[in-house]
Amino acid sequence: ARPLKRAVQRYLQDPLAEKLLGGEIPDGCTVKIDEGEGALTMMVS
Repeated sequence: ARPLKRAVQRYLQDPLAEKLLGGEIPDGCTVKIDEGEGALTMMVS
């Protein structure tokens, strides 16, 4: 379980937090996360 927790933090939580703090995601938006070509992408709507 610990390796999974670290992976979630590294690939989901940390990048999402950086975008939120950097102002790239406005309040009230929806963020969708998708996997393609071996990488995660975040789509803001």
